[in-house]
Amino acid sequence: MKSLVAHGDGRLSLEECAEVDLLPNEILVAPIATGVCGTDLEIIDGKIDPAFVKYPIVLGHEWCGRVVQVGSAVGLFDLGARVVTEGIIPCGICVECAAGYTNRCTTYDELGFTRAGAAAEGVVVNAKFVHLIADGVTTESAVLVEPTAVVTQGLLKVQPARGAKVLVIGDGTIGLIAARVVHAWNPSLVHMLGLKDGQAALAKEAGVDLFMTTSPIDKYDLIIDASGASSRISEAVRQLVRGGSLLLLGFTGPEVNTSISVDDLVNRDLTIAASFGYSRKAWEMTVGFLNSGKLDLTFLVTHRFRLEEFQEAIDALRGAPSPRGKIIFEIGK
Repeated sequence: MKSLVAHGDGRLSLEECAEVDLLPNEILVAPIATGVCGTDLEIIDGKIDPAFVKYPIVLGHEWCGRVVQVGSAVGLFDLGARVVTEGIIPCGICVECAAGYTNRCTTYDELGFTRAGAAAEGVVVNAKFVHLIADGVTTESAVLVEPTAVVTQGLLKVQPARGAKVLVIGDGTIGLIAARVVHAWNPSLVHMLGLKDGQAALAKEAGVDLFMTTSPIDKYDLIIDASGASSRISEAVRQLVRGGSLLLLGFTGPEVNTSISVDDLVNRDLTIAASFGYSRKAWEMTVGFLNSGKLDLTFLVTHRFRLEEFQEAIDALRGAPSPRGKIIFEIGK
């Protein structure tokens, strides 16, 4: 079984990994498509917080696949069924899990970080974290469940008001997904502050009413930062209306300090919310959006590679020209 392995020092290798015997509650899934993102670059380069990764590690935390084998205690999934699988594996018994905050489980465990991911010909998963994908959902949409669940988790935290004026900072995958998903809360407008004019067409497909590469003069009820740019975050505080909210989804880097006026926060009654990963609730809600036909992210996949073309895929992730959306490996049928 071929798997794409990162060693934490910039090296990637396509390796033949041993088959794993299934436990009674497990399912073997053959990935159809697996996405790669900026976090994968950090894993490859060894720049991610060591508390969140174990090397060597098979990459792949954004993916969808088909069931090829089920454990003896699993009876709900037909062979060949198309599925997505929660990557964060909560313990289910700690205080955070009991309260529903499975994204904050005190025992961190996640596919593609601490256990083998889906940049491979097969991946073993616990059946209780597996979700069926409806026939009408495209593979391109299904492979984006994981990053979309991250966005959903953040929006559940801030609960945008109906008719809110929204600004998304960042024109990468998370920013584009945020612009699309926030429409479920019925905003009056969605603007995007990006870096590259070439992303404007993708932003329009995401439902953005106005795409900019220079800071707006308008003020917003909700600003979603998906850029991780410290200067943009500092500026965003000044672009909120009184009582507005700033949702942080991007990482600035562990050594970067961001300047924010506390007096501004207090005097203008602002809220800053940060969101990590996704809870089981956010995952189920995201799958529901897709299966009901309310959400289609097909437009967002712009680059496709075979698993054997991993170096070309990583090069594209590091520097492909716009328009660039999600980069995926096409692994199986």
